[in-house]
Amino acid sequence: MLYILLPAYNEEKNISKIFKKINKIKKKISPFKVVLIDDCSKDNTKEIIKKNCRFNLIYKKHKQNRGLSITLETGFNIINKTAKKKDIIISLDCDDTHPISIIPKMINGIESGNHLVIASRFVHGSKINGLSNMRNVLSIGAKYLFKIFYPFKNLNDYTCNYRCYDFQLIKEILKKKYFFKNEDFNIAAKILIFLINNKKNLKLKEIPFTLNYQYKIGQSKMKLFRTIFLTIRLILFKKI
Repeated sequence: MLYILLPAYNEEKNISKIFKKINKIKKKISPFKVVLIDDCSKDNTKEIIKKNCRFNLIYKKHKQNRGLSITLETGFNIINKTAKKKDIIISLDCDDTHPISIIPKMINGIESGNHLVIASRFVHGSKINGLSNMRNVLSIGAKYLFKIFYPFKNLNDYTCNYRCYDFQLIKEILKKKYFFKNEDFNIAAKILIFLINNKKNLKLKEIPFTLNYQYKIGQSKMKLFRTIFLTIRLILFKKI
């Protein structure tokens, strides 16, 4: 079984596009379930979901806004209740910037013996469209900082949330109490650092993809300076 985890906050204008793209490839990835965690959206996210869903969906809405880290934790915990040993989890952003079409390739990477497949912005064949120069510089800077402090063979993209996990990796992380607390958009890097430090013989693969930031409708939910602070804290001071 494949689980596609979508964290959503005020994404009514993007969700219908993502659902249509999932419908186009559903024969290639079946059986699968979409787990959508609504982080207390104030728009018509729930109504849009009802109108556009044509597949097996688990929907849960937070009673208050909790941020990306807790939203992922909620989704992982829901999946953990029913997932089996050989199941696969894909996490991606719900703003239509991550191409749904590469999901079969990511699954194939796990079935070929990898524990983790990362859609990487920093490998040959990748492209970044529509991202501001400042955000691009910050992403590249974060890449090199993580490579200095947490080097790992063939790993370049520590912060992209578009990933395919062997379910057993997530199961181990969920055993660590408070792992997701007091984090936000830096959680993608924290998960990766934990796996590097704690998973023996970790096998990961990066695949190229095109980040189409111009497809996103609406403002970014990332609080830039908070994310920078949390990332620096993670790199320099946080023991995982």
